[in-house]
Amino acid sequence: MTQRKTEHSNISLPMLVAYVEELLPELASEAPAFVSTQMLWVAEDKAALASLQTQLNKASNDIKSKKDHTHLLTLPALDQQQIHKRHELVCFWLPTLSDEMIQHYIPLLMRYRDLYAAHLLIAIDSTIDLRAYGFTPFDIVNKEQTQTVNPSRSLSAAVAKHTITLWQFNLYDYKVLPNWLNNKYWANPENWDKGRW
Repeated sequence: MTQRKTEHSNISLPMLVAYVEELLPELASEAPAFVSTQMLWVAEDKAALASLQTQLNKASNDIKSKKDHTHLLTLPALDQQQIHKRHELVCFWLPTLSDEMIQHYIPLLMRYRDLYAAHLLIAIDSTIDLRAYGFTPFDIVNKEQTQTVNPSRSLSAAVAKHTITLWQFNLYDYKVLPNWLNNKYWANPENWDKGRW
């Protein structure tokens, strides 16, 4: 894995939670009516999970309605699960995970990227580069959606020893669809027997 520093700003847990709180209604509006917006938060250990739970409780205005749709797990517990559920959004909060440990969990991140999450966010040490695995760095500080977040206050609460970069993968816009990938050029019954396949 390449040790390369990204130019994207440092984020904190309160900033990430605030961003996700703003993102969820948008995801819910895009999802079909029969699909509920399931969300999974993953922390690297029990201490980080307790901190995450505290931040989520502070941020949630309507905890009762969100509790049914939000699940919390540690990274080792998620890795040991035999059956994984599909989620609309999965957030991995892994700010102090080492490069050696991330190598162990890359297959899990790839499974969630490919199969179990429509949107994936990974907050990890800035020295770890996830571009080779199809993730892109994402700067929530400069996004218009997060103008309600106070970046200076949130950044001061960030983990002092580590700078954290947010990586993302969105199943619905990870690549530009080519113009041939539509029903005009293939799978049309009117075109059958008109050309040699």
